[in-house]
Amino acid sequence: MTNHETDLLLKRIGTGDVKAITELYDKMRTPIYFYILQLLGNEVDVEDVMQETFVSVIKNSRNYKSKGKAAAWIYTIAKNKTLDFLRKQHPTVPIDFVAEELFCDSPPVYEELIYIQMLECLSDRERDIVILRVICGFTLTEISREKNLPKGSVFWSYNNAMKKLKKYLKEDGEFEVR
Repeated sequence: MTNHETDLLLKRIGTGDVKAITELYDKMRTPIYFYILQLLGNEVDVEDVMQETFVSVIKNSRNYKSKGKAAAWIYTIAKNKTLDFLRKQHPTVPIDFVAEELFCDSPPVYEELIYIQMLECLSDRERDIVILRVICGFTLTEISREKNLPKGSVFWSYNNAMKKLKKYLKEDGEFEVR
């Protein structure tokens, strides 16, 4: 879904169009789900945070000012709702520790574990760029704008991350990316 299409849906939602809410949710639920999952590190709480995210999107859609960054606006809400959730769960513990604890207490399904392990071989910057590109569907140019990074740095980081992931998959022996 393009930012223009998302902008139009947000405008329709702001006017009370229930069908637009359904359309936005259907198109954004999968990327938002995986984005929140990556931040939380467990599958148990993702649905709750997703619900809070979409409720906030609906409530704030009237005040949304189109700047061609509708998806980024929604992802920012998702990130803030996730951080709020983590603070409520463990108000004095650093977020990295919370993610580790949640991961250990509630082991993810096998496929989820593979994705989490794969992403761990990347730097924070590379991980963010890969998630925004592969899961959220941003272009590298959009990521450059959103992260306020030079295009060349984003392209280099993305290519470097893809090389690391291919190497990881080849070493694991189960998959091979071409």
